[in-house]
Amino acid sequence: MDEFYTRFYQAVETSSANAAFCEAVYGRNLCQHGFADMAHLDEIILRTGMSPATQVLDLGCGNGMIAEYFSDTTGAHVTGIDNIPCAIERALSRTRAGHGRLDFAVMDMGSLTFPPASFDVIVSIDTLYFTDLRSTLTGLLALLKPGGTLAVIYDCSAMPHDDLQSYDRRANLPQYNPLGLLLDELGLRWQSRELNAEVLAHVRRRLAVLPTLEQQYITEGNQFLYESHLAEARGMERAYSNHAGGRHLYLIQQEAQSTSPESA
Repeated sequence: MDEFYTRFYQAVETSSANAAFCEAVYGRNLCQHGFADMAHLDEIILRTGMSPATQVLDLGCGNGMIAEYFSDTTGAHVTGIDNIPCAIERALSRTRAGHGRLDFAVMDMGSLTFPPASFDVIVSIDTLYFTDLRSTLTGLLALLKPGGTLAVIYDCSAMPHDDLQSYDRRANLPQYNPLGLLLDELGLRWQSRELNAEVLAHVRRRLAVLPTLEQQYITEGNQFLYESHLAEARGMERAYSNHAGGRHLYLIQQEAQSTSPESA
């Protein structure tokens, strides 16, 4: 997996085919990987209340372009972490002469080294599949300030090799996938919004756009990007067209610190 993402981030910043793909499918070229469109990023900004006073942690930030979008749009200070060194090198190189609102570090989301209560908002877009969910979530909650918000886009859907007839469709519901079950077990306060129709629309845009760009990807020497985007789209279309997927935006709230009579 690390080998793929190293190759991915080495290719996407200079690929004109991939830039055209992102513009057409996501709404803007931020070198995205996954299924979060620009409308989802803007919803995260709105629902977490990012502002110039907000300290944000972006998990699995890749080359930092989404973190940069959050900061440029809101004035928030955004720290991005990723375990792919070349992605972080590109993020640092691109933003070094910037405005001082961005930090990037090579770090594993399961072993974060920030002080407790460092962040008002933590954003995880399609990243919690690559870690031990319980230990990582516990660590993230410790990094949130009282009253802070963890915003997670999380997908639980049938894999291409899964039998659709026997697939347990309870996992389509936000409270029954691995994340929802753990949130309830830990007694956390959370809400969610279903993104199923949006991900299916995204997938169908991919399937319409990719054939028009195939030759350009090949000419660039980036056929692997084309094949990756296409395989993801076909797998997700199979799942979501057969009601065998559930994608949700979760907003998980850290309890606000209560004021004791002695400190009031």
